[in-house]
Parts: sequence; structure tokens; C-alpha cells
Amino acid sequence: MRLLGIAENYTRDGYLVVKPYVKNPLRLMYLDVLDSAGRIIGRIIDIIGKVEDPRIIVKLVDRDLGEFLTSRRERLYYTVTRRRGRKYSG
Repeated sequence: MRLLGIAENYTRDGYLVVKPYVKNPLRLMYLDVLDSAGRIIGRIIDIIGKVEDPRIIVKLVDRDLGEFLTSRRERLYYTVTRRRGRKYSG
């Protein structure tokens, strides 16, 4: 688990806007996002904003989580999932 950032805003459609603490958020696309208790709350689907001040868009598992996370200014984390299978050379 690595620190992603803090929850900043949410939409009624079930998306969460996160202010990232990582230097290169582009490498985090489609990774799972966890709360401080280690529960999966969603997946990173987009990165918007300026290069100097980006925002990460997370699609939440449950729409009702957005209000809870933003009201507490919850710290969010991400995990790097390992691919299973063989690496093919050639």
C-alpha cells in the first residue's frame, strides 16, 4: 500500500476527485484504490487538470462512499497488482 493522496470532491455518479501526493500519476492508471483500513473503494480511471496540479478520478465501488471520504478528508492509498502468467520473449 502506497499513499495516493486525499479525497477532495465527489460526484453523484459515483466518481471521486483525489489530489495526488505522487510525482507521476500517469503510471497509476487502472490501479485499485484503498482507504486507510485497507478496503478497496475503487479504481483510477482518469487524470485531469494541469501538468503542475493534476487531479485523479476514481470510480467508486459504492456511490455512497464519496460523501463519507470527502467529509473526513480521508487519505487514500493504491496497490500495484502483479500480473499472473508467463512473460513471452521474442
